[in-house]
Formats: sequence, C-alpha cells, structure tokens
Amino acid sequence: MKKLFILALATMTMTSAFAATTGTLLLKGTVPRLLDITVTAAPIASTLPLNTTQANTQVAVINEKSNSNTGYKVSISSANLGKLVHQSVSSSVVNYSLRYNGGSVNLATGQTFTYAGAGSNNNNRNVDISYTGIAHDLLIEGDYTDTVTFTIAAN
Repeated sequence: MKKLFILALATMTMTSAFAATTGTLLLKGTVPRLLDITVTAAPIASTLPLNTTQANTQVAVINEKSNSNTGYKVSISSANLGKLVHQSVSSSVVNYSLRYNGGSVNLATGQTFTYAGAGSNNNNRNVDISYTGIAHDLLIEGDYTDTVTFTIAAN
C-alpha cells in the first residue's frame, strides 16, 4: 500500500512538472455578405402622361444595401433600350432617358455604377425620367412600356 501511495505521489509530481503555463482560446465570428436592392416606384411610374413633356421627374427610389469588403456595383439595363414600346405595335415608341442618383444612364447599352471601398452601406438613390411629350392623336391607343432592371453585385 505504501508503494502504491509513493507511485501515485510521484506521478502527480511529474504531471505538474509538464503542465503548461499559458493557453489560448480563439474567438471568432463570421458576418455573411449582404447585397440587397429594392426598387420603390413612384405612383407616376405606372401612369406616365405621354402627351406631357417630363424633365427629370422622379419615378423611383432605389435602396441599396451592401456590407461587402470590396465595395459594390449597380447595373442598370432597359429591355427596350430606352424606349416605351406600344403593347402590340412595336414600331410605335416614345423615347426616354433616365438619371440615376443625378447621373445619366446609357440605356442603349446598359450601365454600371461602381462604389469602391469596404463599408456598411444603406443608400437611397433617385431615378428620374425625361421625355418629350407626344400628342395623343400622334400615338396609337394602348399601353407603352419598358422594364428597367437594377442589379447589385460585389466588386
């Protein structure tokens, strides 16, 4: 019994001789990338008075959210390349232009606006339309439409 006690005491003494004096704990949290875009149309966007000239009339507000560590970009494209096209007679059109956050948008080819740098962003940007009004008797009855697409992506 005495031998067993001495052996246990020797083992405990050796174990404490090899014990570490410091230790580390890695703490880590991960934030996922956020890229979100919301288009809020103004009431006039769906009731454009085609016979009345519009000059930088606000038709929408775009909300952009990004926490990308490389910045982000917003691409804008027009299905009809900057033309409101009659619902069934595609040769009947009303040409228009857009401004995004005060800058002209090339709707014929599409355009990308780049916002560099890391950061948490929550930005509202206005979309404005301009066109020359055309008398109703010079247009074909019906709806004239175009679809403008806004896409957000990380740089």
